[in-house]
Formats: sequence, C-alpha cells, structure tokens
Amino acid sequence: MTDPVYLERERLLLAAKRQKLRQARTLATGLLIAALLLFLLAQRFEDAHPVWGYVSAFAEAAMVGALADWFAVTALFRHPLGIPIPHTAIIPKNKVRIADSLGGFIETHFLSAEQVAARIEAFNPARRIAAWLSRPSHVEELAAQSQQLAQYLMTLLDAPHVRDAARRVMRDMLSELDWARHGGELLGVLLAERQHQQLLDIVLAKVAERLERPDVQTLLSGMIAQELSYLRWMALDEAGGRFVARKLVAAVSHEFERVRDDDNHALRRLIDTELDALILRLQHDEPLRARTRAWVAELAQAPSFERQFNGLWQGMVDVLRADFSKPESLLRSKVASAARRLRDQLREDAQLAGWVNRSVRDAAARAVSRYREQIGRFIADQLKGWDDAVMVERLELNVGVDLQFIRINGTLVGGLIGVLLHLAQHHLG
Repeated sequence: MTDPVYLERERLLLAAKRQKLRQARTLATGLLIAALLLFLLAQRFEDAHPVWGYVSAFAEAAMVGALADWFAVTALFRHPLGIPIPHTAIIPKNKVRIADSLGGFIETHFLSAEQVAARIEAFNPARRIAAWLSRPSHVEELAAQSQQLAQYLMTLLDAPHVRDAARRVMRDMLSELDWARHGGELLGVLLAERQHQQLLDIVLAKVAERLERPDVQTLLSGMIAQELSYLRWMALDEAGGRFVARKLVAAVSHEFERVRDDDNHALRRLIDTELDALILRLQHDEPLRARTRAWVAELAQAPSFERQFNGLWQGMVDVLRADFSKPESLLRSKVASAARRLRDQLREDAQLAGWVNRSVRDAAARAVSRYREQIGRFIADQLKGWDDAVMVERLELNVGVDLQFIRINGTLVGGLIGVLLHLAQHHLG
C-alpha cells in the first residue's frame, strides 16, 4: 500500500508543476499577441515617422520567431493544431526508440562500475556515517527504528505458520544430524584437553564431601545395620552399622584422594580406555550411528516434541516482545551503545574507516556491474509501458517550462534580428 503522505506530496508537486507550466505558456503566448498588436500599430503609423519602420520590423520578426519556436516546441509532444504534419508528435511516435536510447544511455554513462566507485570514494561513507552518528538525535532515532523493527519481527514470529515452519526446520535438522559422530568428535576434544579428568576430580570431591555429612553417614549406618541382621541379637546392630559406615567412608575418601593425587591411577586409565573405545564406536560403528539417528528422528516426530517446541517458541517470543515494548528496552540501549562505539571507532581507527569505504565501494561496483543491464532494460520497459498521453504529460511537466522560455527567447531574439535587418536595409539603400 502506497503511503498517503507520499501520495499527497506527489499531488501537490504535480499541481505546482502544472501551475508553472501554465504561467510560462501564458507568458510566451502573451508575447506573441503583444508582437501582433505592436505590428498592427506600427503598420497604422508607419508613415508618421521612420522609427515606426523599426518597430514594424521588430514586431514582424518577433511574430515569425515566436510562431516558429511554438511550432518546434509543440511538434515535440503533439501535432500542431491537430494537423498530422510529418515529423510532428515526435515523442509519442518514437516512444520505443526513445525508451531504448534512454535506458542504454543511463546504462552506459551513469552505471559504469568505475564511475560509481569513484563517486563512493569521494563520498567517503565512513566519514559520513560517523558524522551522522555524531548527532544524539540520530542515534536515538536509529535505536527507536531498531526497536520498531524488532517489534514487527516479533509479530511475524508469533504467527502460527511461522512457528510451524520453524518447528519443521528444527525437526529436519535434528533428524539429519549424525549425532553419534558429532558426539564422538566432542568427546575426542574433551579427551584431548583432559576435561574429563577435571570433571572426574570435581565428581570425586563432591562425593567425598557428601560422604562426610552426618546425615549421609546416618543413612549408610541404617542400611548397613539392616544388612548385618545377626548383630541385632547382640544389640550391636546400630553400633556396628556406625562403625562399618565410618570405616567405609574413610576407605572411600582415602581412595578418592589417591585418585585425585595420582594422574596415572588405574581408575583414570580405565576411564581413558573406555572413552577411547566409545569414541571409536560413535565414529565408526555404522549400526550404532544409524540407531542414534533413528532414535533422534523418532523423538523429533513425537507429539511431546511439538508441545515442548511450541512452549519454548512462545516463551521466547513473549519475553522478547515484553522487552521490545519497553521504553528502556535492552535492545534499544544496546543498539544505541553499539552506534556510539561505531562512531568513535570510525573516527579513531583509520584502518576500520578504510575497510568500510573499500567494502561499500567494491560492493556497489559489483552490484552495478552485475545489474546495470537489467536496470537499463527496466527503465526502458517502464517508459514503453507508459500511455502516450501520460508520457507526454510527464515529460512536458518536467521540461515544458524550459521549452516555453525557448519560445520567449525566440520572440525577443527574432525581433532584434528584424531590427538589425531593417537597419541594414535602410543603410544599404
């Protein structure tokens, strides 16, 4: 839908152009009528004084010049007086040729990669961007526009068909990924950097810490007492349980300390061996990889996946929409902060500014080289698609005022030439 403000501005602009064209035509036609009246007046008083001969010559030549230029200007757009004189109504008759010529002219002389690159080089986009961002109102405007764009995107993301399309894409991605191979690669990275051993140290430390807690030892004592049922006859079940629990905790803690202190402990070597074997299976065991893919694909097709995805998607949209609707939106503040940092960097970092200029220049040159022919053809096709009357009106509104001044100049210059000719005739006798 076209912007009503834009349509109103165009209407006012066209009305102003029509008014100027009418005024220029009135002036040119008025000079022709004035020349005619002056000629009739000079003819009436020609015998009264020699100066009337010069006036008559001026008026006569002015009428000839005015009529000749009127014919020439009118013949560009239509048949003079509606008479189909040859080589008149030039623009409507040659619309196709003019459109092709104009399209080719613009393509050749305005859309060359070298000219565009030179113009952008002189424009210095980095300096212009920094200057534009120097005004606080521009930064705030950019942040506000970004926030409005984000709100619009949230409206799109909230649409059911967009959510369903995203879920299908996610489902396809999950089904197509080789989870076993990627899992093996991840484990290989962890194993190479010994992250698994650090994880083992953390686990052992946490387990030892839990075992030292009185409630845990009480739980262990109770479990052991239940297993040592024969001590119940001697009323030693609780004491025996506590004793065994303390011994068990002390033994486990001691062993854990040995594992933590010994990088070459048998438990560590066992874990390394098992992980190496698992990595090989994940990367090279085709049946395992196939079963993993099938399991993930089945999981992605389950109704629970759709419910979980929809819930996560809606939650994400709601959270983002709530932030984007706030005047103090995090996105707005981040965009404003990033704009100010970019402004400062473009001013202080000559390499960054040069990179921005080169990037814009090269991108524009490539785009022009790639699309210049299509742009020229588009312009030609647009002109060919105009109705003859529309084309004539648009051209006349834009250049008609200047053409009317040709008529005015023709009237005045013609009159002066008439005076010079009359003067020459008078002196030559």
